[in-house]
Amino acid sequence: MDEHAPIVYDLSQYREDTKDWGTDPSAYLLRYYTKYYFLATAGKESRQESSAPESTSSSTDATAPKPAPKIIDYETSLEVLRGDQYVYQSPNKLCVIGLAPTHPVIAQRDRYKVLNLRFDPKILSALPQPTSIPANSKKQPPPPCQPETVILKIEAKDLWAEAEAAKASENQGEDQSKSSETGAGAGSGSANNSSVAGAKSTSHENKKRSESIDPSRVIFVVRGAMAGHVMELNERLVRRKETIITDPVIIETMLDKASTHGYIAVIRPKSDKTASVTPRGLSTASEYEESLQSRSMDMS
Repeated sequence: MDEHAPIVYDLSQYREDTKDWGTDPSAYLLRYYTKYYFLATAGKESRQESSAPESTSSSTDATAPKPAPKIIDYETSLEVLRGDQYVYQSPNKLCVIGLAPTHPVIAQRDRYKVLNLRFDPKILSALPQPTSIPANSKKQPPPPCQPETVILKIEAKDLWAEAEAAKASENQGEDQSKSSETGAGAGSGSANNSSVAGAKSTSHENKKRSESIDPSRVIFVVRGAMAGHVMELNERLVRRKETIITDPVIIETMLDKASTHGYIAVIRPKSDKTASVTPRGLSTASEYEESLQSRSMDMS
C-alpha cells in the first residue's frame, strides 16, 4: 500500500444526519443537545384581578367564553405577553434557553418591533463577569430560578395596534369636528355649561390616561422554564452598566441568531435525573410540532 496515496472517506453514512444542516442553522445541535420547548401556554397562570365589573347578564351570556384578563407589568405598566422558548439540554444536563422560531418577536417581525431589553437586576448582579472574578476570591452562589422566574423583559412596539389607534384617533377627530360645528350657535349659558363639563371631562381623561397602559407597546417575558439555578447570561446581550439595553446590534443578534449566538441564559436544572425522561413542564420536539399544527388549525 502506497503510504502517500490519498485517504478516501465515505461520507454517505453522514448524509442522513446532515440533510437539514443547509436549511436549519441549528440542526447540527441535535448531535450535541436534546431539544425541548417551553410553550407560551405552559407554566402557572399569573393571578390577576380583572378590572371589568361583574357581569349581570343572563345565564345564556354566562356560558360564553370570557376573555382572559390582561397581565400588567408593574415596572412599565405595559401588557405582559409570552412566547415559545427553546430549551437545549446538553449531556451534562445544563440547559440553554432562548427564543423559539415561533416566538412573536421572531415570527411576526412585521408586527412587533423590539425597543429594548431588560435583564432581571438581581440575577445580573449575582452573576459577575467571568473575567472579573479574582482567582482566590469566593464566588457567589448562582441565583435560583423557577419556571415562572422572569429572566429577561423584551419591550416591543405593536405596529398593528399603533396603526389601529391612529386610525381610531383620526375618526374620533372628525366626529368631534362635526359636533363642534353643530353646536356653534348655542347660547352663552350652554357654552358656559359646556366649558365646565369639558374641563371636568379633560381632568378625568388626564387622570385616566395616567392610570392606563399604552396599547401599542407590550412586554414579552423570557421565563426560567424549569426549577434550578441560572449559571450564565449571554454576555453578547448583556451591558453591565445599562439597565435598559437599546443597542440595535444586540437586539439583532438576539433575533437573527436566536438559536446560536443569541441565546438568553444557561440554567442548571434542580434535579439531574432527567437522562431518559422529559424535564417537567417542557415539550419534546414532536409535541412542539403537534402544537404548531393545532394552532394552525385553530387559526383556519
